[in-house]
Amino acid sequence: MKRMLATVVCLVILLCGSGYTIDAAGSAFGNLTTAKTIGPGKANFGGGVGIADATSFFGMFTYGMSAETDFRAKLGLIDADGADTKFTLGVDAKWQMWEYVPDGRHPFDMSLGGMFEYVDYDGLSVWQLGAFVLGSYPIQLQGGGGTLAPYGRVNIRLENLSLDLPPGFSGDDSESNLEFGFHGGVSWSPTEATTLYGEFQLDGNDGVFFGIDFNVM
Repeated sequence: MKRMLATVVCLVILLCGSGYTIDAAGSAFGNLTTAKTIGPGKANFGGGVGIADATSFFGMFTYGMSAETDFRAKLGLIDADGADTKFTLGVDAKWQMWEYVPDGRHPFDMSLGGMFEYVDYDGLSVWQLGAFVLGSYPIQLQGGGGTLAPYGRVNIRLENLSLDLPPGFSGDDSESNLEFGFHGGVSWSPTEATTLYGEFQLDGNDGVFFGIDFNVM
């Protein structure tokens, strides 16, 4: 486990400090969650906006399948490089393998998960399938200020771009690449039912994302 964490840290340093540019489509939704699951049978509705290379607006629904796992569905609109605005969809799921315990063996919350996204730009379709590791650290604020939680996520994913060629044209109309991404941000929960998010994303669709989540069940 320590070796895996050291690998993740080295990857983040390479992505952020070496000047490496990720040539990829990137996520339309960002991360906008901590490593902590919401709990079995609970449900959250939320929304977000991405101010990045491609601007996006989206909604999210999260359902807690067990104490350690939750599932999230996302639907939104994305505008890439001034093109017509298109619908995009995504799903992800995470399993919380560590739960933060003060002065215990787990110094922060940590989850492993998988993700999928799809968008069609009038003849150019993009889908992404990958896995991620996500860590967060809850900080209880004094004076009833709620909970603040810095978080970071590293993902590795397969991106596929498929082009619909006009009639009479032939050739390779599909390309798949292995890509990496990093998200760093902070969540603030002023109440048990409301959480606000702000983060930056480096994955090809570089920019900042903001979101809000409401517990409804």
